[in-house]
Amino acid sequence: MNNETGLTEAFDWKKSCKVMGFYRRSLNLSKAKLAVLVGVSHVIVGRWERGIKEPKISNFIKLARALGISELELMYPSEELKKKMKEEMNIDVKEP
Repeated sequence: MNNETGLTEAFDWKKSCKVMGFYRRSLNLSKAKLAVLVGVSHVIVGRWERGIKEPKISNFIKLARALGISELELMYPSEELKKKMKEEMNIDVKEP
């Protein structure tokens, strides 16, 4: 485990970025509002969504809670969620 980010390399963060963005937009949350809920700056939220930066574990948990989903759903989106993301917002979550 990397103590800098706190997240393991056992999952594809790029997928989680897409899931995060999908839920944020679905909830009509601005990056600034989500940032307040998580306790970070809106710049950090933008970096997370673009896959530039990974959140620390504590922020990852807060992020999932703010979006109303489990950490597992954020890490490993279901096939149903992937389909919904593709249909509603043309967001494609492909397997590596």
